[in-house]
Amino acid sequence: MNMSHLFRIFLIYSLLFLNISISHSQDKLIWKVKVSAETIEKLNSEDQVEVLIYLKEQKRFNTLPQGNKTEKARQVFESLQQNAAASQGHIQSFLNKNNIPFHSFFIVNAIRTKVDLQSLTTIAEFPEVRFISLDSPIKIPDQRMETANTNERDGIPEWGIQVIQADSVWNLGVRGENVVVGGQDTGYDWTHPAIKSKYRGYIDEDQVDHNYNWHDAIHDINPLHNDSIVDPSNNPCGLDVLFPCDDGSHGTHTMGTMVGRDGDNIVGVAPNAKWIGVRNMERGWGQPSTYLEAFEWFLAPTDLNGENPDPNMAPHVINNSWSCPAVEGCDASNWEFMDIAIQNLRNSGVFVVVSAGNSGNQCGRINAPPSMFDDSFAVGATRVVDTIDGVFIDDIAGYSSWGPVTVDGSNLLKPDISAPGSNVRSSVPGGGYSRSSGTSMAGPHVAGVVALIISANLSLAGNIDAIEEIIQLSADPKTKIDTCGEYFGIEIPNFVFGYGRINALKAVELAMTYTQTIESPFKDPGFYVFPNPASNKIQLRWENEQAISNVKITDLNGRDYLYGSVINDGTLNISALPDGIYIIKTVIANRIESRKFVKRSIK
Repeated sequence: MNMSHLFRIFLIYSLLFLNISISHSQDKLIWKVKVSAETIEKLNSEDQVEVLIYLKEQKRFNTLPQGNKTEKARQVFESLQQNAAASQGHIQSFLNKNNIPFHSFFIVNAIRTKVDLQSLTTIAEFPEVRFISLDSPIKIPDQRMETANTNERDGIPEWGIQVIQADSVWNLGVRGENVVVGGQDTGYDWTHPAIKSKYRGYIDEDQVDHNYNWHDAIHDINPLHNDSIVDPSNNPCGLDVLFPCDDGSHGTHTMGTMVGRDGDNIVGVAPNAKWIGVRNMERGWGQPSTYLEAFEWFLAPTDLNGENPDPNMAPHVINNSWSCPAVEGCDASNWEFMDIAIQNLRNSGVFVVVSAGNSGNQCGRINAPPSMFDDSFAVGATRVVDTIDGVFIDDIAGYSSWGPVTVDGSNLLKPDISAPGSNVRSSVPGGGYSRSSGTSMAGPHVAGVVALIISANLSLAGNIDAIEEIIQLSADPKTKIDTCGEYFGIEIPNFVFGYGRINALKAVELAMTYTQTIESPFKDPGFYVFPNPASNKIQLRWENEQAISNVKITDLNGRDYLYGSVINDGTLNISALPDGIYIIKTVIANRIESRKFVKRSIK
């Protein structure tokens, strides 16, 4: 055997050994691909870290559940529970075997636990694990203004209530009856006279039942407070509290704007609605797991022991006046999972209202969960700029975040709507009142209007698409002379106001006579779209020439392409639309009509 042959044999075995070594090294390092860099970095300085383990089997509802709100909620709840139970067994067995406490989620298929490096490595190598991220702290966005407590009692509704005409809705006999609103925030002072009797757990002065009406997602003191001693007594409420308590003032203020009224102190949009709540922040600091825990509880509220979940006790609408910025724990690696939680809650029949954020009037400032997601209803804030004959005139507030959502490449047009957010007077812990500003104050106005809409027509409960359309089509249009990429501020919807500033009276009037029309391009009971297919223009005709108001065109995926008014002869220019199938929706005689049409360019 010559030296050349020996060399080739040596080379083959060397490469084979090297390949085995590389493969072995890759197997050893594969777990790192599934773990966030922040988690690994923190384990370099700490023995254990709190993490969220996200599984590959995530349940999404591509086909929406059928039936009323109760039936939808039950279908979503049972399906999500089954999915989690079927896929978490391996991980749960490992955690139990090693005496590692954990909390299982089903609204998004995930497990929260605290692990060391060795356990983390083992879990990450399980094939059913998708990703592991740090359960990082999140800070509530700053309120833009806070004044001294004020206790005016003049019997006049607040400016926000007047400008959206909620007080005119009350004159119709609609004040939120038979509707339950929810909120996740710093907690709530349920004994405040403006909201006490509206609490669903309040029966009378001698009977209060907090089961299914209150949940505390705060189980630990957050170390970012830098308390010298980590002790539950550092928090004015304590931990795992069995009754509503507010360790700040933010939550009580937002709830007051939704339902608050105490005699002549009129601060709530829907003063006869009931409320339930979750504390998701510890003195203003939360973390992804507390938000997920709150979303899950709203899908199927539990008793005070966290057991016996019941989707029949879910609210109709929830308000979320908080944000999860990328620098504080939410980034591209885990946005998807909070989005899934919101999708599942929405598809169960709960309307999810969120604040757009207070990052200011520049393009792309809506850039963090939950306002950046398609399935959340993001709200910008307006302020009073003038009064004419006693009527308030409002415009966008300087702090209100503009869209579109560019941070994830979606270019999604946000916000969805705007509402009063500046100098809003509402309840604060201890029985007093104060004024605050921010999109945190705007969101509760919209949640209150949702309550009024459902109260006016209970058949709309759980019909999230219809409620969104009612709000959009009834809003007072507002524009701004500005541009953001492909979007123009003079169009509606736009990246400043969305569809405009919410109008409670118009929305409720539309809701009162709302009927669901079968969408068909052929069979038409009075509303005609022709020609169909069309290339440049379509004409709208309706029997008896009833008045027609704003028109919205979307594609079959729900993306908005056009919003506006038709010209006098019913002509609408569609030349800018890409070829495809579209749905046109409008309001005729106080009911929403919708038809399909085909845009086909002339070749």
